[in-house]
Amino acid sequence: MQVYAVIGYPLDYTLSPNIHNYVFRELGVDAVYVPLKVSPDRLGSFVDFARDSLSGFNVTIPHKVAIVRLIDGVVGPARELGSVNTVVNRGGELLGYNTDYIAIKQALSDRGYSGGDALIIGAGGVARAVALALRDLGCSRVYVMNRTVERGRELCSLINSWGIDCVALDFQRNINIKARLLVNATPLGVNGDFPIDPGSTGAGLVLDLAYKPSGITGLIRLARERSIPYIDGLEILVRQAIEADRIWLGPFEEPTWYDVLEKLRDGLI
Repeated sequence: MQVYAVIGYPLDYTLSPNIHNYVFRELGVDAVYVPLKVSPDRLGSFVDFARDSLSGFNVTIPHKVAIVRLIDGVVGPARELGSVNTVVNRGGELLGYNTDYIAIKQALSDRGYSGGDALIIGAGGVARAVALALRDLGCSRVYVMNRTVERGRELCSLINSWGIDCVALDFQRNINIKARLLVNATPLGVNGDFPIDPGSTGAGLVLDLAYKPSGITGLIRLARERSIPYIDGLEILVRQAIEADRIWLGPFEEPTWYDVLEKLRDGLI
């Protein structure tokens, strides 16, 4: 049996096992996927364990950047990002990928996004994936708003190196900028209201990378109330999971990300 996992800290709740174990069953793969809580000071020990015992694993907060220096190599966009969310074990060699980037780029493209100013809330690993997807879709100006302004400046420095104008902003509820796309790359709005009204930014599209299994997030609720098209975190979760499965198992056509998403929404997996 192949064993896969997701690591994070804290890892109080995740839908990833539901998704991957369903895909394994549908494909007839003898594999299991489990959640593992790994604290930052035990990350190195986990990597040693994974090299001997796991066929692959996903990486979530707060390890997406730190894992890069502990594995054997990074592939594709993960090299530019310095952020990894999927690792495959090829005979003891651990290789890192970023399927967040793939999922975000595909979802934005499917909604017709082809450039236009963007406001990103957050400056962590997934915000990097958003920024690279925006670059590749023709965005020329990005605003990054983060509670720690210095971290926002660090992300802007990376974005500037890609030839995109980036401005780091203090976190504030009332903003005067206008942006075609509003992206939430934080947990804000999962357990309460979202602090920024997408209507006030003139957003024509909302991307919320947070998800709430029991219902809609604060940001998605606001987007619905203002009739703004949106992409929710569950869609991105499923899209990136399917891409990870293709890295681990090889190409497959079905189940599609849309089929899996519908089953997840209906509580069938």
